Amino acid sequence: MKRNTLLFAVLLSVGTANAQDKLPSFGQIDKADLTMKDCDFDPGAEAVKLIDIGEMSYAFIEGSGWESEISYRIRIKVLKASAIHLSEIKMGYYSKDHYQDITNISGVSFNLDESGNITESKLEKKSTFFKPIDKERTEVSFALPDVKTGTVFEYKYKMTRRSYSYIPTWTFQEEIPVRYSAYKLTIPEYFQFTTQVTKRQDMEKKDDDKSTWYIMRKIAGLKDEPFSSGKEDYLQRVEFQLSKIDAPNFYKEVRTTWPKIITELVENEYFGEAIKKNLKGTADLDAQLTTAATTREKIRVVYKYVQANMQWNKDYGIYSDNGIKDAWDKKNGSIADINFILIRLLRDAGISAKPLLASTKDNGVINTIYPFLGQFNCVLTYVADGENIYVMNAADKYNAFDLVPYDVLYTNALVVDKEVGGIIAITSNRKYSNNIFFSVQVDDNGKISGDATLNSEGYARNIRESTYRRSQLKEMLEDNEGINVKVDSLDINNEKDELMPFEQKVKFGGTLESSGEYLFLPYSMFTGLGKNPFTAEERVMDIDFDYPKNYVITGTYMVPENYVISELPKNTKMILPDTSIVLTRLTQNDGNIVSLRLSLNFKGAGYAAESYPYIKEFFKKLYDILDERIVIKKK
Repeated sequence: MKRNTLLFAVLLSVGTANAQDKLPSFGQIDKADLTMKDCDFDPGAEAVKLIDIGEMSYAFIEGSGWESEISYRIRIKVLKASAIHLSEIKMGYYSKDHYQDITNISGVSFNLDESGNITESKLEKKSTFFKPIDKERTEVSFALPDVKTGTVFEYKYKMTRRSYSYIPTWTFQEEIPVRYSAYKLTIPEYFQFTTQVTKRQDMEKKDDDKSTWYIMRKIAGLKDEPFSSGKEDYLQRVEFQLSKIDAPNFYKEVRTTWPKIITELVENEYFGEAIKKNLKGTADLDAQLTTAATTREKIRVVYKYVQANMQWNKDYGIYSDNGIKDAWDKKNGSIADINFILIRLLRDAGISAKPLLASTKDNGVINTIYPFLGQFNCVLTYVADGENIYVMNAADKYNAFDLVPYDVLYTNALVVDKEVGGIIAITSNRKYSNNIFFSVQVDDNGKISGDATLNSEGYARNIRESTYRRSQLKEMLEDNEGINVKVDSLDINNEKDELMPFEQKVKFGGTLESSGEYLFLPYSMFTGLGKNPFTAEERVMDIDFDYPKNYVITGTYMVPENYVISELPKNTKMILPDTSIVLTRLTQNDGNIVSLRLSLNFKGAGYAAESYPYIKEFFKKLYDILDERIVIKKK
């Protein structure tokens, strides 16, 4: 991998800044931290990070140039047994040619004995292990000794990097609460960085001699929230990007542009040049293409061919480290390998396919204003055929060629092409659509037997087929609120034709909920809607449903002759004020046959966190309606 080298030499004098707060030294412990039972600013937490400090400085190494060095110190209090695993540390780093090194590892654990005395257990050197991951990366691992509920453990290490241009992002917030977090930077005056801060509470910035401190205190943990994505986007943090080098006899504007990045990628050995490699053994694909008359048909044939022949190794990334020939021969590769292969074969078929750099929602939103390659974590395939745009990921075994991968839907991405490349918005008018038809026979004892047909289209097809292939579809279908269902048989149609609905034919039995002479009939069967996900009082992250959704349930219940309809829910319609969610319910009975139709339409895919109070209230009413039952009573 090509590395940049600084072309000038200057002397650097680094001063030592005093600590910004009175903290216990490494290896010293305040007994109050050992007796602590809960986190006062985030009650119920399984652990709390008491100290999290990073101190970064630069040094000029004769013969090799500038090197950055960061000393890390972490101290954690274990409050619950579920957090003991935090004492098992694994860190990967780029070790090829000593581009990165991790050294000076030490650690200690503190406990109270039965007499209330402090005991300590030190990390032994023989308990630290360095293991190669591949030709370029190494993993270091160690476990702090004697860690249990109540333990305070801490460790420190130093990471060096042969680079002057990169300052790692400092993340103040984590899943567990952090009591004190500080980042100290001692940067030569010749390097100028732009800074971007994400915060929802006070961040203290202090200049101390030639250093700058960024400090936060008492940061509550960022918990997982239902229907959220890009958790990294919401962590309170400070980010840096080199913008300028201004030294004696040397000046350079470092900030790049998207066109420059595109040019570099197109000419890169592991990116643009990798796609140019020819692939052998594709005669069967050539034969299939002879019957494809249109561009759309050709795209479908090539996409399904790569999808069927390649196995994803679960690695993300934007480069092909070993080349597409190697991946094709092994029929296994990274997301970049597989989509480079797709691009190569599409081009061989006469289709102008281009690489598309994207960031999955879990990786976070890219900042389009500041061109920065490190924001992306995957490369997909992009084809523009007139007004038809195809964004494809052949590493996904279940996604159709004309369905935008849902983990990048409604994000921005970079088309890598010198002529037409640039930032684009990824959109789609496709939905998650489930149409459910069921017929249920109820007997005198509340036992049921029935048939159902479920048609899953769009994103619902992807999810349902994936669930089916993992042998989890039967379990999912049996999970219904208000009724005990047992699937007796399950037949699948249209499994091989991704352009057709994924049809599921179900025969089932079960038992209704009852109370005395009453039986309760649910009407939202097989939807997978579960329980109300929005019950928390507050929310930090935006709501992301991934895609618009549409559920339609049509059903009938045949009630025994010796029962009467005691309570039939009223026909109702409920609409969110902006009309983006609409629920319609219709029920009627004809003698002992009850017919129902439920339609739930999510026209939008996401909502800002600020709108959570309205969403929370709407969903409370929505699930109150969904939880209503048709009530029948024995005569």
